[in-house]
Amino acid sequence: MERTKRTRLILIVSGALTAVICLVMNLWLIPEIEKTTEGLRCFDMNSFGYTHEQAQRFLSLLGDRGRDLYLHVQLPLDFVYPAAYTAFFITAMRALNKKKTPLWLLPAALMLSDVIENVCSIVMLRTMTVSPALAGFASAVTVVKSVLMTAVFVLLAVLLVLWLVKRKKRIEI
Repeated sequence: MERTKRTRLILIVSGALTAVICLVMNLWLIPEIEKTTEGLRCFDMNSFGYTHEQAQRFLSLLGDRGRDLYLHVQLPLDFVYPAAYTAFFITAMRALNKKKTPLWLLPAALMLSDVIENVCSIVMLRTMTVSPALAGFASAVTVVKSVLMTAVFVLLAVLLVLWLVKRKKRIEI
């Protein structure tokens, strides 16, 4: 398969998988989990982090149904999600920027932070307690993930604009 077709296929499959998982998590799973916690946000939905007290309160309100959904449905999907969006982001960056640059490191760091965040969530959900140290570390990883996600979107937007400008110039010539 030639490179352009392979690139398109990866973009379509990884983009569709990313979109489907994102919709399932944000329109069904996360709202269902948060119903059991009086509306407290799931750990990874706190873009600006959370305190030890907030984490402990979330766990105390979660209940069996919320815990089961989070541990056995949400988090398994949330391990597939970073792989899907990372494949999409890296492929899109390479398609938009033909120069050999290490831009792929940004989505790779994002994926790593998301996976670490998920592992922290699993530890907290399995023990149903959280130490101040774990809450602080998990919260910091969530903030890092949020910053990296924003950076990836900004970078992709810039690359897309540059690619469109370059393409428009080629068409005009």
